[in-house]
Parts: sequence; structure tokens; C-alpha cells
Amino acid sequence: MLYCYSNGHIIPSAEATVHISDLGLVRSYAVFDFFRTYGGKPFRMPDYLARFRNSAANLRLPFNLSDEELLNIINVLMTKSELKEAGIKMILTGGESKDTMTIEKPNFFVQVMELSELSEDHYTEGVKLITSDFQREIPVVKSTHYLNAIKLQPLKEKHGAYDVLYCFKGKVLEVPRNNFFLIKNDTLITPKDDVLLGITRKVTLELAQDHFKVEEREVVVDELQEADEAFVTGTTRRMVPVVQIDDYSIGEGRVGEGTKKLIGLFDQYIGEVSI
Repeated sequence: MLYCYSNGHIIPSAEATVHISDLGLVRSYAVFDFFRTYGGKPFRMPDYLARFRNSAANLRLPFNLSDEELLNIINVLMTKSELKEAGIKMILTGGESKDTMTIEKPNFFVQVMELSELSEDHYTEGVKLITSDFQREIPVVKSTHYLNAIKLQPLKEKHGAYDVLYCFKGKVLEVPRNNFFLIKNDTLITPKDDVLLGITRKVTLELAQDHFKVEEREVVVDELQEADEAFVTGTTRRMVPVVQIDDYSIGEGRVGEGTKKLIGLFDQYIGEVSI
């Protein structure tokens, strides 16, 4: 049985509820964050908590638990849920609201769950993305508002795509749950503005410093067809190579050496921090 934290109480996850007037339910007014463990230890937890606090502050949702208190909660949940490795999701909703517009008392949940891993061929063969003209509202906030991403699920499935790459006004932005990178002439490039700054993105940039020229900047759509390699980064699946976007191949249409090198560096780093 899996357990969660709900407003000060440890309860079975199946028993967690919110009121029908909760702003997270009726207005999608909620923030969340998701991280995972390696070797039973939360990976880069301070970075994830800092981002979570930033999301909450941007939506004026009060949140007062310390990092130490949160770590204790996570340890209790993992023990009670009998998980050696876990995905960890924190959710802060606007809470029950009499007029369904005013923040009164936010609800806070911590959920632990089993991790789902991609099949190995995603990493060895690469994946396809399709583009969509869209920019998330308040990009620096990790909110529960995934309206566009869910609406596009049938289109993604129709085209056999791994995910959707958001582009807006000629600029390349992000994937709904991932950051986007491209490699051109041994230069690692990733969009800097109007995207959620992922923690795996941050680690990737740190690891790349001694091996690539690194550019965080505006990326225009025309650069996609000129890229030698591309990949996306995310918490659960680390780095996933991209070999096709829409109807054109990236580079030679196979996983490139630069991407392989970064995957290796990331795996090595995980091995070091999880000891």
C-alpha cells in the first residue's frame, strides 16, 4: 500500500481528497514538483524544493515547511510504502474557497510512487517530437495546468511521437514535461527564457561545461533543421535522444556521439551521488 502526506497527516494515498470547491480542482490553481531517488536518496532535493517554493511564491500560495521537515516526511512515506526507490510529488493547491476565487487555506500533499522507466530502445534508437505553437502561462511556474498537453495527446499518438515540442512566435521553447537541447558543431544549446528551468537541465549544463561550448539563449525554429543532435531532459528519464522532429531527421537521424557522451556523464554522476 502506498501512503501520502495530507495537511499534517500520513494516510493511505487512496484516501486523499480535496473539497469540491478547491481552487486546484475548479480553477487549476495549484503548483507541484516532482523528483526521484537514486540509491534511496532524493536526488538534488534542495534544487527541487527551491523551484517548488518559487512556484508557490509566484502564485501567492503560502508554504512554510522546512527542507528538513519535508525530508522527514519523505523518509516516513518511503518506509511505510515499502519503496526502495520512489518518485516523489509535492502538490500545493489553492484550497477550499467559498467564492471559488479567493485563496483561503491551501492544501499540501506529498505523494510517493513507483517509478516507470522507458524501454532501452528509446535511448539507443531515439524518439520523434512534433511541434506545436504554444507557450505556457507563467512559464517559470510548475503548475498543474496541463490543458494543452492533454488536448494534444491524440495528435501525439496519431503521429507516433514521443512528445510535443512547444514553439511560439518563431522561438523553440520546451516539451510539456521536459527541457529541450540541441547540439551544433560541438556547441550545446538550450532555450533560456519563457521555459521552466528543469533541475535535470541544470545538471546537464553543469556536466557539459568541461566538454562542450554551452549556450543558453533564444533558439529559433529554423535552427532545428540545422542541428547535428537533439535531446530532451527530465527527472524520471534523464536524457532522451531526439532523432526526428515533425517530418525531418535531426542530423543523421540516429543518436549522436555528443548525446551519448552526456548520457554517460549523467549516469556516472548519478552513480557518484547515490553511494
